Amino acid sequence: MINNNIETLLDIAWTYINQQNVNKALSACQHLVEQCPKNDDAWFANSFLHFQLGDGKRALFAIEKAVKINPNNQQWLLHHAHCLVLVNNAAQANNILTPLISAQKQNTKNNTTTKLTADLNAELALILNKLLRHHDAEFFYQQAIEQYTKKSADHNKISPQHLASLYFNLASMQRYLGKIIAAVKNLTTALELDPTDCEAFLLRASLTTQTSDKNHIPQGKQLLKAIETGKFKPTAIAKAQLYYGLAKECEDIQDYQQSFYYLSQGANIRRKNMHYKIAQDVATIEQIIKTFNADFFKQKVTNNKKCYQENSQENNQENNQENSQDKQTIFILGLPRTGSTLVERILSSHSDVFSAGELNDFAIAIMTKIQELSAIAPTSRLAVIALSKQLDFSKLGQAYNKKIQHYGEKHQYVIDKLPLNSLYIGLIYLALPNAKIIHVKRDPMDTCYAIYKQLFTQGYPFSYDLDELAQYVIAHHKLMAHWHNVLPNVVYDIKYETLIKKPIEESKKLLNFCQLNWQDACEHFHQNSSSTTTASASQVRQPIYKTSLEKWRNYEQQLAPLQQQLKQAGLL
Repeated sequence: MINNNIETLLDIAWTYINQQNVNKALSACQHLVEQCPKNDDAWFANSFLHFQLGDGKRALFAIEKAVKINPNNQQWLLHHAHCLVLVNNAAQANNILTPLISAQKQNTKNNTTTKLTADLNAELALILNKLLRHHDAEFFYQQAIEQYTKKSADHNKISPQHLASLYFNLASMQRYLGKIIAAVKNLTTALELDPTDCEAFLLRASLTTQTSDKNHIPQGKQLLKAIETGKFKPTAIAKAQLYYGLAKECEDIQDYQQSFYYLSQGANIRRKNMHYKIAQDVATIEQIIKTFNADFFKQKVTNNKKCYQENSQENNQENNQENSQDKQTIFILGLPRTGSTLVERILSSHSDVFSAGELNDFAIAIMTKIQELSAIAPTSRLAVIALSKQLDFSKLGQAYNKKIQHYGEKHQYVIDKLPLNSLYIGLIYLALPNAKIIHVKRDPMDTCYAIYKQLFTQGYPFSYDLDELAQYVIAHHKLMAHWHNVLPNVVYDIKYETLIKKPIEESKKLLNFCQLNWQDACEHFHQNSSSTTTASASQVRQPIYKTSLEKWRNYEQQLAPLQQQLKQAGLL
């Protein structure tokens, strides 16, 4: 009777979870764990619900209960790691998964029957992707696909769309790893399984240069026709992806007029489906400039030095040893699509440097410390800026360092390449006085066109309207000029065009700024086998090339209003 009661309560809870009936699901899951506190399935259901709601703390608490009751359940183990990732504890997630990964690879090598199921292989690969372990993620996606596609009783249990999504995910890992040919092959397979996968169409278009004789424009036009006739009703983002993919392929074959038409159509769709006001971003930048002025830094730098001296005196020897092992961060920042990935690859080819990619960790550390500072959470960006003046900057630096310690265990330097860190340069300087800050600059027109033609996964909402794009670029230019004014010699500017024309000379200057000795590997950055997740993932596998310079001139007529705005602001 007890087991029947548990099953009934579980059925009720999962029914509400699957129906996305949040209030009833919360009530059912709470009742479930109250009635069955020693049942691991009950705690997993509770954790799964809170995970879906983005409540990492409650999700983690519940799954830890489940794991304690049944530590050998592999599904619970994977979900535990997923929850740890959600609460930004990547180090513990890696500790949990590493033994499982080793065991599973050995089981696969020995062809034993104790391998994970296809579903669990796919979930493990998803988690590993979030942990930036792309080699491992590739392996487990391959395992999942192999298990799903083999002739067995399970073969008919997966839909073509689901299998297509796995091929897409596998291709994404291979793209990050520079395995472009394999990635294109798997994307083609994904599109054979699901011809309406617009994201796969866009990614495949972006990986290689198409030719007049070999491209996918006819398939893209056929899909557009299906949309126009109502046979295919994609989401707004999928329709935008299709337009961006067509724009890329038309540009490759030098059909520039058609390319810009598709590009503007895709950008318009993306913009119409976003809640965004450029005025808020511009006001935020203006407030940062006003708040973090020269007087502020004169006062804070003096106080900050005293604070660090006091902290140093208070720390015991053990803490001093721990602090001395803090990784030195190299921030690469600025506007997106300016060549920051090229700079990253040059630096990360050095044996002492590890690139962690585009991290949100500094912004998260800021918000965490602000929440500790104020009992009432700030309700606006301007409130956040005001409160950030009051932070204990040494503690902010310690919080950030704690977040990045697990990156590149054998490396002393870690690259954080989030472009939006340019908003926080003042805070970075105060919190991490030894950090290196590199600002990558590029011709404003090339920058704007490169941003406009990129469909970003997230962020940069100003990029889908040329007028808004111009406004943001102008505001960002003012911000960087401000940082140079109030923090002279803190930010190192490197110009993309100069780097392209004098790669070795500029690379040596770059390494010298970072206090790194020259290594020949930095010249041969394209041979760097480490993964990269940026939009330039395929380009950085090539030696230096100049074909990206002045590409905007193919669209001078269409970009003339934007050019005029930049001229009036003094950027051209």
